[in-house]
Amino acid sequence: MIHVTHLNKTFSGVKALSDINVHIARGEMVALIGSSGSGKSTLMRHICGLTAADKSSGQVQVNGHLIQDAGRINSHIREMRTHIGVIFQQFNLVGRLSVARNVCLGALSRTPFLAGLTGRFAREDMELAFRALDRVGIAEKAWQRTSTLSGGQQQRAAIARALVQKAEVLLADEPIASLDPESARVVMSTLQELNRTDGITVVVTLHQVNYAMEYCPRTIALKKGHIVYDGPTSNLTRDMLDTLYGAESDDLFARNEEIPMPAEHNQAA
Repeated sequence: MIHVTHLNKTFSGVKALSDINVHIARGEMVALIGSSGSGKSTLMRHICGLTAADKSSGQVQVNGHLIQDAGRINSHIREMRTHIGVIFQQFNLVGRLSVARNVCLGALSRTPFLAGLTGRFAREDMELAFRALDRVGIAEKAWQRTSTLSGGQQQRAAIARALVQKAEVLLADEPIASLDPESARVVMSTLQELNRTDGITVVVTLHQVNYAMEYCPRTIALKKGHIVYDGPTSNLTRDMLDTLYGAESDDLFARNEEIPMPAEHNQAA
């Protein structure tokens, strides 16, 4: 579903990404972890075509479509993004609109311009929006002003919008960074359920490895623009992360939370 080959990105002479090679199969749920400045969000922006790589550097394909090649973003990127749902830490919702209207914005790419401009969406898209809100557990908030929702509820509305978009890939960039632990678990559980039930490919950047251990079978760890680990999340241990990150490893653990032990460790205990 996602193929990134020999990707490099330089900002002001500093290498943000260095020869990145990532291949993610359809239906996987993958965590990108790393401390601040590791390059995980930069990689995410390259995958969805929001940022171009260095010239003559690498290639990104999503679902067989060429997103960018040799530092040039595909001229048809808007059309390609219609099937790539992007969920941001800041939610990117219109606070003055109702939750239902925000969720319907996921259908803009297939809505006539004037109808979209005036908020007149097709009946089937409105019905799809209500089903999406029901799936993420906030159907009762449909006609509430979005700005009145909690952070966790707004993030679930953003996920519902991606469902209305009919996204085949969900790229979630630090979706729980500003949430309390309970709301964070609800959001991660929602992403996990969509991955398992609908087969949607999910890639989520996380600052805290605890959530990767609990929800993502595979983890890709970055450090200073390099991939330092790519494999089963169950193989990650505190000692391994200490070796990979040194003193930075302390930033990868949620406060007052412990990494869940892999199943085989629990059986051995």
